[in-house]
Amino acid sequence: MNLIFILLVSVGLSSCQTTETLPQDGPRISLIDWIHNLIGSGTTTSRPSTVKPSNDPPQDCPTCQCGIARTHRRIVGGTETKEKEYPWICVLLYGGRFYCGCSLIADLYVMTAAHCTAGFRKERITVRFLEHDRNVANETTTIDRKVAAIIRHPRYNPGTYDNDIAMLKVDERLDLSKVIKKLRSEDGTEEEQERGVGTVCLPEAGLSYSGYNATVAGWGTTEEGGSVSNVLREVTVPIISNSECRMTNYKERITENMLCAGIDDGGKDACQGDSGGPLHIFNNNTNTWQIAGVVSWGEGCARPKTPGVYSRVNRYLTWIKSNTKDACYCEEKYTKKY
Repeated sequence: MNLIFILLVSVGLSSCQTTETLPQDGPRISLIDWIHNLIGSGTTTSRPSTVKPSNDPPQDCPTCQCGIARTHRRIVGGTETKEKEYPWICVLLYGGRFYCGCSLIADLYVMTAAHCTAGFRKERITVRFLEHDRNVANETTTIDRKVAAIIRHPRYNPGTYDNDIAMLKVDERLDLSKVIKKLRSEDGTEEEQERGVGTVCLPEAGLSYSGYNATVAGWGTTEEGGSVSNVLREVTVPIISNSECRMTNYKERITENMLCAGIDDGGKDACQGDSGGPLHIFNNNTNTWQIAGVVSWGEGCARPKTPGVYSRVNRYLTWIKSNTKDACYCEEKYTKKY
């Protein structure tokens, strides 16, 4: 039986090729088991929050733009990012130990994989923002938030990883007035102001993204079976159609709620520890990043005919909006207020 790994947030962002031979009839190791082995025991079965969100955002939501990274450079192979390159990427800690990734989508909510929430007590989860090198204290000024509620998709299937998406509501709003902003002056030039945390843009409804190049980022292992990365790393991979993905080793396990990205020959992929992190596409019309997928699962890392599998975010836009009505969102197009 194939060994199935949860693509936890570490992006096997380099050549991520395995040299070990996996047993054909060995026991299956679930994604949850991998996380539990990483952070140790102590998790318990927990149910997602059933508290209904407020229907109204605050009256003083700041004007801000989503999806603005520090630079416009495009990464071809796996490499370390710059500090605060993607100011929406966050770390999930359980009992103080890293185990998954996430993305800030609004001032009160982060998006992650459902399997990063199943069996974990919200009281022990910390969401950390603006992290870069987890092994160097005070390299960046990080921001921590506790979790007020877990909102896991009601149709999440832990056996197939269908609907593998969840949101965490943090206990205190993030200040989006200090997000990176691009301001167009009267002479047509752009002034970039870099400050604090930012949000990633939600994807467009109905797009398949087939043929797009996407960037996945995280602190996961840089090779199959290796150790998680201390620094945030990224890799660019092509998104393939679901019909193409069903022609790989995954066959009919790919549902319409999933998205596949990878190279047919292998070599570039997310890996263990990257789970819950974002798969981005760059919108050339607005010069912003959209979150097309959430790192979900895959067989090994960067193997031929086994692309990374992600939760397809634009299948859940109604669910996302209906559960975040009390949040402030940034717009994809920024208009300065005078």
